[in-house]
Amino acid sequence: MSYKMLVLDIDDTLLNSNHEISSVTKERLIQFQEDGFILVLATGRPTKSAVQKAEELLLDHHKSHAISFNGAVVTSMENAQELFSQRMNLDEQKELVQYIHDSGLALIAYGDNEVYLSRENDYSHIEGELTGLETIYDSDYANNLESEELKFIAVGDPEIVAQHNGKLQGKFGKATNATTSKDYFLEFMHRDVSKGLSLQRLCNHIGIDISEVVAVGDGNNDAPMIEVAGVGVAMGNASDYLKGIADDVTGTNDEDGVVQVLDKYFY
Repeated sequence: MSYKMLVLDIDDTLLNSNHEISSVTKERLIQFQEDGFILVLATGRPTKSAVQKAEELLLDHHKSHAISFNGAVVTSMENAQELFSQRMNLDEQKELVQYIHDSGLALIAYGDNEVYLSRENDYSHIEGELTGLETIYDSDYANNLESEELKFIAVGDPEIVAQHNGKLQGKFGKATNATTSKDYFLEFMHRDVSKGLSLQRLCNHIGIDISEVVAVGDGNNDAPMIEVAGVGVAMGNASDYLKGIADDVTGTNDEDGVVQVLDKYFY
């Protein structure tokens, strides 16, 4: 099989444990595009942060795309314009936000240009450190929500997040798509949003068959694109669940596992 496109998650896949793209991986991915292959980033990060990483790999130069907010937004790197986006219904959002607020978990809410945090805990700072985006603290966010947002994250101790996971997915499962990238994050998007659905939509847009795509990730939020791609590859540091559904397992993010995928499937 001849593959044309590589789709990469960012955190703990493209980035190593120091939250950096290794020099070897960066050099190879830039050359990969020069050789005529297509590189796409697909992340739970907000669009601004995803675009920054995409530009670091020259995806703008090669007129490629970035999938952000776990699939809620697809951006053309040629002009930094949205191709597709999907927001949750405002009334459904308000009910979800109120539940998270009452649960005692911290809430992170993403709009187009703002990031809001409802309360602080031992885990609430991690997202901001990863994305580098400024967060607006609003302890009364549940009452101030007036616009349709792209993504919400319930944040807290992994045991507490796990306790609420089933309740939240049961109560809001018909209105939202809930997923986990880390055990201290429970992320909510519109019910028709996932990395897999947006990847399929992007492939249709640019004329690539999904069977010609290799997708690589590490978290459970990567599962939809791992399942839909021609080949789905889990990182060596991936969750056990993702390794179980993937077609292949590569090296860890500290072993340039992405480079191993390039050598195995494209060269």
